[in-house]
Amino acid sequence: MRKLMKSMRYMLYPALFLGGVLVSLMGYDQVMTARSEKTLDRTTWLPKKEIVHLMRLHGTDGLKVTQDEVYILRDSTWIPVRKRARS
Repeated sequence: MRKLMKSMRYMLYPALFLGGVLVSLMGYDQVMTARSEKTLDRTTWLPKKEIVHLMRLHGTDGLKVTQDEVYILRDSTWIPVRKRARS
């Protein structure tokens, strides 16, 4: 019984350590993702709120924003979803 408890301790401590490392790495990844979102290029003519709205509306993870139009990818084809209003 003592050997079993001793061997369980030897397995438990590394597992806890590796779990802590995994949680730390995931937290670091979340922080870096949040930082990169804050440093997006703000020179686009489409506000970030509108980009997020279009992505949710069309169910896509990415948009192609050019100087004149916004595109989504459907079946390996870029489809225009919004045009820039020139004033």
